[in-house]
Amino acid sequence: MKKFASFVLGAVAGCAAGFIAGSLLVSDEQVDDVKNKIKDNDKLQDLKKKYDNGTEVVKNQLASFPKNVEDDSELKDFDDIVIDDSDKDDDVTEEDNAKQSVDDLSNAEKDDTSSDKPEA
Repeated sequence: MKKFASFVLGAVAGCAAGFIAGSLLVSDEQVDDVKNKIKDNDKLQDLKKKYDNGTEVVKNQLASFPKNVEDDSELKDFDDIVIDDSDKDDDVTEEDNAKQSVDDLSNAEKDDTSSDKPEA
């Protein structure tokens, strides 16, 4: 903990020293000159426009996503799925188990075609 406190104190002191040195060494005229060069550079302005357009597109796409799920009927459909691993030790290649598996699949397909919901 003592090393961490020393690190934080050193980082704060270093940032303060860097800020003071930067403000004393760089004059306001040099800062204004750099700002004017950036404003006059066509490539940087074009890059800034592309960036602004790209961020606007992303904002519009994010705004089009629904905030919350109102209809959770699809989620409720997954509640009907039951995973049965009780026959894990059975060999599926045996004739009795293979026949039983086919019968189970046939019954499952019949249940899927029947409708439990009344038609509107």
